[in-house]
Amino acid sequence: MLALARMKRLLPALLLFVLLYAAAPASAEVKTETFRFPVTVKGYQVKQEMTFGVQHPNVDGYIVGMSTNIVDADGSPVPIQRLMLHHIVFSKLGQQNPLCPQYRGFDANQTLPGLATPLYGAGEERNILALPPGYGLKLRSNDTWLMTWMLMNHRKTKDSAFIEWKVTYTTDPEQEVNLYWLDVVNCHADPIFSVPGGGKPGSTYTRTTEITMPESGHVIAAGGHVHGGAYGLDISQPDCGDRTIVHVQPAWGTADHPFYHVRPILHEPGPIAMSGTLSSQGFPVAAGQRIRLTATYDNQYPHTRVMGIAGMYVAPSSGPVDGCGPLPTDAATFQTQAPHRDTPPVFKVPIVGLNADGKAVNIQHPPGKTVTLSSGSKIDVKSFFFSHPNVRVKRGAKLNWLFKGAGADLHNVTLANGPRGFASPNYGTKAKFSYRFKVRGRYQIFCGLHPVAMTETVTVK
Repeated sequence: MLALARMKRLLPALLLFVLLYAAAPASAEVKTETFRFPVTVKGYQVKQEMTFGVQHPNVDGYIVGMSTNIVDADGSPVPIQRLMLHHIVFSKLGQQNPLCPQYRGFDANQTLPGLATPLYGAGEERNILALPPGYGLKLRSNDTWLMTWMLMNHRKTKDSAFIEWKVTYTTDPEQEVNLYWLDVVNCHADPIFSVPGGGKPGSTYTRTTEITMPESGHVIAAGGHVHGGAYGLDISQPDCGDRTIVHVQPAWGTADHPFYHVRPILHEPGPIAMSGTLSSQGFPVAAGQRIRLTATYDNQYPHTRVMGIAGMYVAPSSGPVDGCGPLPTDAATFQTQAPHRDTPPVFKVPIVGLNADGKAVNIQHPPGKTVTLSSGSKIDVKSFFFSHPNVRVKRGAKLNWLFKGAGADLHNVTLANGPRGFASPNYGTKAKFSYRFKVRGRYQIFCGLHPVAMTETVTVK
């Protein structure tokens, strides 16, 4: 059982749901097991993988809590200055996901069967899962789990550590809940989109998605995950006067927070915490009802490779439910008590290269001469370099990046900073990504998976 004092310390970090297990019935037998998976990440590498068959409690019961971290062999947490756990998702394999007939793999050319159902996810903010007393995710001893993860190494040398996850469960009967994974870029292993920017101060950019509920029940917990530049997430019911049932608020660290002082800078820092909402009574939802997720980002500045993900844990009902019925009276929203800002800070991502000592430093442009290209020109994306590292084009020109790697290493084309934001999916080979440069200025570009090794500039006159 998680101790009351520890849970109080953990409350500020919760993304998905918060509740003290001290409130659980005294008869409930709650246990926590810890598991680890060894990982090695090359210097300055951004590594994302799917790990099949990861460990979990070998019992039949119900999951009531989960947490995850990066640790050394002695169990001490690894600081983000070494390895950053950018995001991680645990899923159960075997049953058809009702929201995803198939998945797009890390390589956008790859499709996978929709036989993965998420259980729990976390991001840089180290989100923790806890459910109200009496509710739990079904756990079987013969379940097969999938772990999808991304790590960033901020040092020039290879680093090794462990992904650690803790599963809190009970073998006592619980009300079973199902997780509905809402994503504005749904059914993708790498569900990213980009905010173009260029708007007036205070302008916003939104992406939405809708699902149709396959069952009736009550949402007993909800939360979400965003990246740098986000104002928040909203889960709403369009068929009920478009009422919002859950708002997920990011908490951004103060200027002295470690998130903003990790060097080299390999991505725009995310929030230090996300709010979580829970209710034992639950928010009513009905089969056939639409549920909408809206992700809202700042649009004054570009924000690339961002996400908008929310999770709803739904307790199914055996009888009919009025999906537009009264909202619960016991709903509570938790946010970190640590010093933080409610609006995202302005953060410019540079491009980075290696100096004579092999250390990553900020650069204005990669080595190589600048070439003038006409609209429709092609740039080869090969293993760890762009064929034209410095390019000049006229305004309105379109460039085509052709992925010609051997397929073993994935690459992408991502704006680090510049007038407008854009990013390609990840590709191994036999793919093309095009972008038309409509705004003058200098575009600093990198491969988001190899941000130190693969950089490029495009100057638009």
